[in-house]
Amino acid sequence: MFSIAETEGWISDLRCYRAIKSSIDGRHDHIAKAYQQQWPNFIIIGSAKSATTTLATVLGKHPEIQISASMEPKFFGRNYRRGWEWYGQQFPGGEHYLLRGEASTMYTSSYRSYQHTPQLIRHHLGIIPLIYLVRHPLKRIESHWRHWRGRINNCPPFHQLLKSKVLKQRVVEGSLYYKQLMRYRQWFPAESVHCLSTEELTAHPIKSLNDVLTFLGQPANASSLLFKGSLPLTNPAGSKGRRNVEPPQWTAELKKRTIELIQPDSEEFLKTIHWPKNTWQWD
Repeated sequence: MFSIAETEGWISDLRCYRAIKSSIDGRHDHIAKAYQQQWPNFIIIGSAKSATTTLATVLGKHPEIQISASMEPKFFGRNYRRGWEWYGQQFPGGEHYLLRGEASTMYTSSYRSYQHTPQLIRHHLGIIPLIYLVRHPLKRIESHWRHWRGRINNCPPFHQLLKSKVLKQRVVEGSLYYKQLMRYRQWFPAESVHCLSTEELTAHPIKSLNDVLTFLGQPANASSLLFKGSLPLTNPAGSKGRRNVEPPQWTAELKKRTIELIQPDSEEFLKTIHWPKNTWQWD
């Protein structure tokens, strides 16, 4: 038997799926075009807990770039049923900006309501620049679990990482970067997806941001977006309930099994985007 919450969630996902399918079939094109001046022309698609909020905040300081009013609109997925008018309101006065962007990390989730996100974006917005910000897979999992544990009372404990269906999908699968990248490669050419690591962004913010600006067709003047060359402390580890959650501890067995699950995907990801195989250490 399903609980009331599970049943309601399933019904909501089904309605969302039907709305998205109708949209992909072209039935909403006339509605969407009414808000064309508010369409984003680049999107940060993930991954969760990889400093996407920081990146969006810094880019929003650029005089030619507007970032959506909601930091994670999640429109091309769970929030699609809110409608194009709602999405257009995320970019007030957007016609006055050369670039409009948003950052929704759920766009690279494996949830049912996001399974058609790449196709939906491509259908309405065409081939636009996409930024995929990734982090060491294990570090990202630790941060994601801590974030969720701090916000959700019934979040399973960390030692159930691979036993809990919810944790495995919501937390672990968020680090399957190759799998998620390939979903987008079905609809977008390789050159339209810029991959960036949290580690590089943190260690070399000016160079990393200049690469992003160049990718977006802007002059490489990232130093003007930073305060004394540093990134802002946006969405720090203590926010949203995580302040009261201790960093999780790996048992040897759990870490071994998690690496066995994730490392093959990570190696394919690194090979595909031509990053060194030793980009992430697993010890």
